[in-house]
Amino acid sequence: MLVSLTACATGEKAEDKGKIGFVQGFIGGVSIDEPRAALVGRDVLSAGGTAADAVTAMYFAASVTMPATASLGGGGVCLIHDRQTETTEALDFLSKAPKTIPPGTERPVGVPMNARGFFVLQSKYGDLRWAQLISPAENLARFGTQVSRALAAEMKPVARALIQDKEAARIFAKEDGQPVREGDFIKQFDLAATLTEIRTKGPGALYVGPYANRFIAAVKAAGAHLSAQDLREALPVWRETVKSLDYDYKIAHFAPPPAAAGVVGAQMWSMLSEYGDFDSADEATRTHMLAESSMRAFGDRARWVTPSGRSLIAADQLVRDTHIQELMQGMSETRHQQAASLKYVPQATPEAPSALSMAAVDRYGVAVACNVSMNNGFGVGRIAPGTGVLLSALPGLNGRGPMPLGPMLVVNPNSNETYFAGAASRGVTAPTALVGVASRIIMGGQSPENTIKAARTHHGGAPDVLYHEKGVSADVLRQLQSMGYKTSAVQGLGIVNGIACAEGLHAHPESCRALNDPRGYGLAVGAD
Repeated sequence: MLVSLTACATGEKAEDKGKIGFVQGFIGGVSIDEPRAALVGRDVLSAGGTAADAVTAMYFAASVTMPATASLGGGGVCLIHDRQTETTEALDFLSKAPKTIPPGTERPVGVPMNARGFFVLQSKYGDLRWAQLISPAENLARFGTQVSRALAAEMKPVARALIQDKEAARIFAKEDGQPVREGDFIKQFDLAATLTEIRTKGPGALYVGPYANRFIAAVKAAGAHLSAQDLREALPVWRETVKSLDYDYKIAHFAPPPAAAGVVGAQMWSMLSEYGDFDSADEATRTHMLAESSMRAFGDRARWVTPSGRSLIAADQLVRDTHIQELMQGMSETRHQQAASLKYVPQATPEAPSALSMAAVDRYGVAVACNVSMNNGFGVGRIAPGTGVLLSALPGLNGRGPMPLGPMLVVNPNSNETYFAGAASRGVTAPTALVGVASRIIMGGQSPENTIKAARTHHGGAPDVLYHEKGVSADVLRQLQSMGYKTSAVQGLGIVNGIACAEGLHAHPESCRALNDPRGYGLAVGAD
């Protein structure tokens, strides 16, 4: 869904701040993988909240309505641009491995980071009361909500295995023992109680003190292990973003490793910037240059990334002008270079496709883009008894980790304007989908409406095949094949949530469009 966000005259009363409808003009916009969470974010913006408030409220709502990817047991990463302070930075609250995993642990899990992560984000850049942002999620858990199409799609391949867990079956199985389906009503009383603790006592309740001790015992009862030290030391970290080379005075900012897709995206963007003719290129050439840049970025990733997503090389060195030019050696505008002939040959790497992406902008010129993940669909498939918290998978095993995460912002540092905020999911295709959408809008001047719906391609270099959705025209495919590509049709290359502001978020909010990918079942909303 796409909604135009326009500005109009305002007549706001200070005493009404915090009430839905407080903002009479441009409120901003949100986009996320789960519809009810999007509506919560819209209400926060309408009440005068910032983009940081909106993503915080959306996250906690999604922890109820989309636990497959957004449970309190997981972690994530956000980028934010704050117009007032002229700051663009990344917040890393990715799930980490416990200090120790005792022998015989049945289901090793990651340390939960989401609650603290969004608290840190909101405490620095938010404006509304913490309790106001948690209450919608708490009510959804306590009074119930229907299974959305988005959650049903995540459940479909794993439902039978999921309800083998007694605690999960209490929520996700019906009285006849069958898994719940789209439209079925579910209540999560234990999760509501946990959210009450977080609302009234802050997120610290989950990490230190009596409730944290009960949580540790519940994790053990689920066949996993976390220590008091693991929870106490689960601290989010502010980091510098990975910055691309500039294009038309605009810088694309990406998440740093271990959200490894950030470097992949930054290198792709930088190569397209160096190419310089993306704006005038035809469709086949644009597709070709995206493929050549992604193939090279994935090849480079093979030499610097670890299984956990961390980098063996400083991230800023990977996007230096000299290194980008090195990666572009042999790149031709008219011919595909075989992946095996690259200096850094791509290697196939397993990557979990399950993650949640979201973005928000506000009337103050603040933009936020986030990914959160359970490191696997529904994490380890077990809920810590009495807490309602679905536990995340241990990061770093068999592609279960932050490697495919990499939200982005496009900002002009001179004018302090944001032009794009977005994030993507679906494993290895996430960075190519995200950069493909953003580059076509920002560099190519394509309309956001058409770009988010247009057929996509993906080339990771391993194998040396250009994958494409069925909507790519026969003429474009013939041109690509004549350039030397092997092509293969597939369904659904990445899911992107984003907000594009062609003329700048603050200067021309009427140019903003909130975008939700038709390949998923989320929602993008805003209001006049």
